[in-house]
Amino acid sequence: MIEPNARRRLQLVAATSRDAALVKDLRQVLGEDHTMSFVPSAELLRDIALCAACTQDAPRSGRAGLCDGHRARWNLEACMASAHEVSEDGSLDRLVHGVFQSSDDGAQLLSAFDRQRRALRLVLEAHARGAVCLPESIARTVERAATAGPRFLNGGSRSAKQVAS
Repeated sequence: MIEPNARRRLQLVAATSRDAALVKDLRQVLGEDHTMSFVPSAELLRDIALCAACTQDAPRSGRAGLCDGHRARWNLEACMASAHEVSEDGSLDRLVHGVFQSSDDGAQLLSAFDRQRRALRLVLEAHARGAVCLPESIARTVERAATAGPRFLNGGSRSAKQVAS
């Protein structure tokens, strides 16, 4: 059965999601992606220009008129460019750049990390004492989050392999 109002539902997901990659993909599928700045490689454009099966529009503005082979290469290049843009705009990159905006931002980030880690340890302690009943999968996730962190914050700068040697 076809989903009723599928377009509207996807628009709502795109409007409310915090996942930048998902939003970008949905907007592209819905034809609402106004930021598409993909430029095909010079090699692909040359091959298209020399292809007898591809119809030309000057200057080439999209995939219209491409043969199946060149359309597939165009799509592949567009996907690879899109994946590169998503990784460049990732939340970790934004976080790192944000930390270096001022001398105080790094200290604020580490302070927030420390507070959250202490809060997670308190939740684990409450679970262990029976004050809170967490499902085991959530308890394991909270435990990993409470104990995992950068080595330099735990006082260790050497890897486990270096310590074992």
